[in-house]
Amino acid sequence: MGRTTAEVLETIAQKRNEKIAKLGFSFNHPLPTQRQTPLIPPHHAPHSPLMIAEVKRASPSAGLIDTIPDVCELARKYIAQGANVISVLTEEDHFKGSLSDLMAIKNTFPNISVLRKDFIQHPEEIEISYRAGADLVLLIVAMFLGDRKKEADFAAILSECKKYALTPLIEIHNEQEIQFALAFNPEILGINSRNLHDFTIDKNKALYLKSKIPASVKTIFESGIQSSFDGYLAGTFGFDGMLCGSYLVKSQDTKDNLAHLIKAYTKGKQLQNPFYQKVFDSIYTSPVPLVKICGITDLDDAFNAAEAGADMLGFILTKQSPRYCATSNVKLMSKAITRIYPHILKVGVITESKDEFILARELFKEGMIDCIQLHSYNPTTPNFYASYDLKEADFNFYACVNFDSPKDYPTHSPSPFVLLDSKSSAQGGSGKSIAISALLELKAMGKDLFIAGGVGLDNLDTLLGLKPKMLDINSKIELSVGKKDKIKLQTIIKTIKTPR
Repeated sequence: MGRTTAEVLETIAQKRNEKIAKLGFSFNHPLPTQRQTPLIPPHHAPHSPLMIAEVKRASPSAGLIDTIPDVCELARKYIAQGANVISVLTEEDHFKGSLSDLMAIKNTFPNISVLRKDFIQHPEEIEISYRAGADLVLLIVAMFLGDRKKEADFAAILSECKKYALTPLIEIHNEQEIQFALAFNPEILGINSRNLHDFTIDKNKALYLKSKIPASVKTIFESGIQSSFDGYLAGTFGFDGMLCGSYLVKSQDTKDNLAHLIKAYTKGKQLQNPFYQKVFDSIYTSPVPLVKICGITDLDDAFNAAEAGADMLGFILTKQSPRYCATSNVKLMSKAITRIYPHILKVGVITESKDEFILARELFKEGMIDCIQLHSYNPTTPNFYASYDLKEADFNFYACVNFDSPKDYPTHSPSPFVLLDSKSSAQGGSGKSIAISALLELKAMGKDLFIAGGVGLDNLDTLLGLKPKMLDINSKIELSVGKKDKIKLQTIIKTIKTPR
């Protein structure tokens, strides 16, 4: 499992203090006695991200990322692709950076904002940062929280930032740290997706935390960015910007990656579709699972499901399915439901067909559906569906796998969550259930359970005992194929939505 983030922070802080005691706050780097470059506060256009691109050679989790022989050349590439701020790792032992890197970049590009990203602990480090040419400094709340002296140091550091007009980027990881940070009326908060408990990335939790921050505070999505789709997610959740390091450094020879990230973010920010926000809010706050009623084919069933308390309605767009819903019918039902039940989420369900994929994306673009369910998603090719690269997605989607055992679960997927359906030749709607033993095994691996396939009143108590995050219900509440039983529909939703 390795060390926790808190332990890594403690190790880094101790090592830095030892070096400061020996070398001084400048770490023995020659600094000018007065700042030599203009102070450039971070700035971005209203509908574009505050894009912070990072010069980063290594990290405790990734090891060596790149030697970066010419930091100024990398910064030049970032600026050309649209970066507003250059983040420079100046920690020497674990990240292989230095104040010299920062000074070189700021002296070469004096009119760009530069962030000193380090593990700052002392008020005296702010003057050093200012003289070196930093315009922003990173302050990690986890390094100060829970210790009165350190909390006092945090306040003193913020006072020094104000004295030198440096912008503090205050980094948080959880709700406790958010409350601590908000007491200081921050201008910018960075939400780091690294999990404090095991040093892994938890992007969903970081995205969810955005809702806990007042709109007046600018928020930056940090860590875990691995594709343009992550930029789309940051935009759709309403983040004001992103801080991206490892992904850009690793792919610096691919000249358009930063530009694509910004483009995807901008699309997400324009749409701000609530699908993922509602799903993640339920995951992290609700004692009961989300309910999706799938295979909706007529308006009566759609209204009955909405009135009974369903969270999502599923429209099957595959013509071969006995529950196929024609495009005109999807639009009719979507408009009617949205008018009376605007909180209900609409999902288009497809199989791996290019025609279906194109149709679903068009329905999403028109606002007729809120998300695309990628049924029979192949976990062995997790980045592709219907020959489309999901890492470049600028729309809402989630994977649905035919699940028999944990080996069927995708280990690396851009999908924010994975729906589990039973394996059958019918490709959904078979009424066949997933073995409870397989679900228990997956849950023991720390996976949230989103369950489809044979969910009915007969096995509901057992499934609810697994504390699933979502139940997808279809054939077991039907009078006939494609027609729901109103009583069963009401009963199953009421049972699910009653907290236990």
